[in-house]
Amino acid sequence: MGCRDALFEASLHLSWQGGNTMTLDVSNINSLWGSLIVEELIRNGVDYFVISPGSRSTPLTAAVARNSQARKIVCFDERGAAFHAIGYARATRNPAVLISTSGTAAANYYPAVIEAFTDGVPMIVLSGDRPPELRQTGANQTIQQFNLYGEYVKWQFDLPCPDEKISPQMVLTTIDQAVYHARKLPSGPVHLNCMFREPLAPTNAYISEMYSASLTRWQEKQKPYTQYTPSQVQPNEVSVSQLAEIINQTKWGVLAVGQLKSHADIQAVSKLAEKLQWPVFTDIQSGMRLESTLTNIIHYFDPILLTNIFNNKQSLETVIQIGSHITSKRFLQLIETSQPENHVVIIDDPFRHDPAHNISLRIEASIPLFCEQLLPNLNKFENQHFVTKLHQQSQLVNQIIDDFLFSSKQISEPAVARMISLNIPTEHGLFLASSMPIRDMDMYAVCDRNSVPVAANRGTSGIEGTIASSSGFAVGLNSPVTVLIGDLAFLYDLNSLALLKSLSQPLVVVVINNNGGGIFSFLPVAQFSDIFEPYFGVPHGVEFKQAAQMFGIDYYHPQTTDEFIAAYQAATNHQHHAIIEVTTNREENYALHQALQKKIIAEL
Repeated sequence: MGCRDALFEASLHLSWQGGNTMTLDVSNINSLWGSLIVEELIRNGVDYFVISPGSRSTPLTAAVARNSQARKIVCFDERGAAFHAIGYARATRNPAVLISTSGTAAANYYPAVIEAFTDGVPMIVLSGDRPPELRQTGANQTIQQFNLYGEYVKWQFDLPCPDEKISPQMVLTTIDQAVYHARKLPSGPVHLNCMFREPLAPTNAYISEMYSASLTRWQEKQKPYTQYTPSQVQPNEVSVSQLAEIINQTKWGVLAVGQLKSHADIQAVSKLAEKLQWPVFTDIQSGMRLESTLTNIIHYFDPILLTNIFNNKQSLETVIQIGSHITSKRFLQLIETSQPENHVVIIDDPFRHDPAHNISLRIEASIPLFCEQLLPNLNKFENQHFVTKLHQQSQLVNQIIDDFLFSSKQISEPAVARMISLNIPTEHGLFLASSMPIRDMDMYAVCDRNSVPVAANRGTSGIEGTIASSSGFAVGLNSPVTVLIGDLAFLYDLNSLALLKSLSQPLVVVVINNNGGGIFSFLPVAQFSDIFEPYFGVPHGVEFKQAAQMFGIDYYHPQTTDEFIAAYQAATNHQHHAIIEVTTNREENYALHQALQKKIIAEL
């Protein structure tokens, strides 16, 4: 047997220090590059791959399949695959890798790519592509894939067709750069467009013995070829002093907490809130909304803002917002009407986050580092009467909601959100669809329970991909997840129920079926009956029992609040995937929301 045959007959086994073995497939140049790409991703700690079947991406798929360190899931629907990757990254803050074939396959990633970019979610897209000589020739399944996602990727690269004239180190450093850009704050999606000529399958074809000789240093180690040190947005001393002076001179101030993306963020903001002793408005995505021991957190601030608690423009001097995406529309209205002299936003990305165009100080910094430097500079807050009054009102709102929603056994959409928050197991995550589910949970969730991880796709607040995202969230958390979703969002992502067969973590999907777009009933267009139902309400007449049967999922259809609690507890205890369908009426739901708000206003 010749030297080349001995080294390259089927695959190249490279010994790592420590005794582990990895395998590079050197059947042909495509297979080798595919192995280099996958191995370097894994060395960077990116080891979860979401694969959609296709021919042109075969070298990448084969490399994932044959790498024992790669974790993988197969999703035939590319749109669902991309949202699954988003859910995984929301749980782990680490990118998943998407692999697709050429043509429109990668185009189906686009909605999720936009969501990832706008909400700072890391993602790596590897799209298989035809070689450049086939572009604009009418060749089958060939489109212009470079710059496919326009401005919605942080970084992109058109990886050339594998060729021995191109050093293998280029492949490794390209992967290292991609991972760095995906993770670097603000995190986001990156796109590597990977062109391959035939042969795509790992059939034997000659590779020069010398080609991989330059990889010796890399082969002997388990580390990435190029190691990037983590980057952090360091606080500026001037901004720390400037904000401390604003806070210490403020008599009437509010701390608003939006979406926080890590436990370190939550801990840092909690310490600041405790020291500040201002009233704290916590969004459902903050990680502080469902449970907190801090007495100055005003959990029901949104219903309180139905009243004119801040009726004097001068009474609200300063608003400090940490994190993005405050769900409450009334909070935004408060900013617009009160126009506080100081409106400060602290966040670790460069985006504006200023829909009211009122921000006076914008601080881009690591939230934990900034809070740590700010704390020693703060004086004791003296206006405790203000906090006590709001806290008492929040407790009163809590009782009003309970009395109103549970005075009878009739099930309602706000009651479902409240019952989930009361009964969700501590080991569950919670994923919220856009439109009414996240709003109902933000306004009506009970606040004295154990905290659970909460996520939602609020970058662009689309309804697509909710089931897929929640399945990825479950994988990333490695725990069961409860999903609260509307019927249109459920129908929009029905294909993603197929993913559940690949999940070991149970998903409990609570779907509110009000036969159409419930949120539109709250908009002025609902007054125009000639256009509302066919174009906005969009009744579909579908029930979901058959969907549960089709995908082999447990099904419940409770008719009362007691039946819902029993069904939800049964579903979470059984540790199976489950669909709990709650049938409501859109007109009645709108009337109930209005009546509850009037009750709160009257009582406060």
